[in-house]
Amino acid sequence: MTKPNNQNSPTNRWLRRLIGFCLYSVLLFALVLALDWYRNRLVPESLPVQQLLMDIQRKGHDVQSLSYEGPVLVYFWASWCPVCQLTSPVIDGFNDNYPVVSIALRSGDDKKLHHYMTAKDYHFPVINDQNGLLTEQWQVGVTPTIALVVNGQIVWVTSGLTTSLGLKARIWFYKHFN
Repeated sequence: MTKPNNQNSPTNRWLRRLIGFCLYSVLLFALVLALDWYRNRLVPESLPVQQLLMDIQRKGHDVQSLSYEGPVLVYFWASWCPVCQLTSPVIDGFNDNYPVVSIALRSGDDKKLHHYMTAKDYHFPVINDQNGLLTEQWQVGVTPTIALVVNGQIVWVTSGLTTSLGLKARIWFYKHFN
């Protein structure tokens, strides 16, 4: 007698779900990388000509100089942006590992931004772009947008919601495939 093939056993169902999850994860990661690649075609490679950027604490930031010391994350966001409210905690966590320079688009005066940062307990530096000129120079059209700058060059840009794992994966991908 032969044993019946029990394809509906709990172990087989669990294994099929795990394989499906892995395949969907790889597909999603490939789709996100393809979208990032497509968006990157529209972004200038070199940094806009700029002077020292002053944050709301009156501390100067030179993105180009910082980028020669290691990767710099430039984060474009707005206090009124609902997706930014999900992305900003991720960026705040990266502030310990990488230099972060954030540019707040049309989010009020310095006092209002300082109050917002304190209320949210964020610690990354904020350059106030009240009139949108910096954002325009960088050719950023949507918030949130995150740019990785290395050696004075914009090496990739992503827009929209991102997770800590997604950001780490993008940095890892850049380091190993560029």
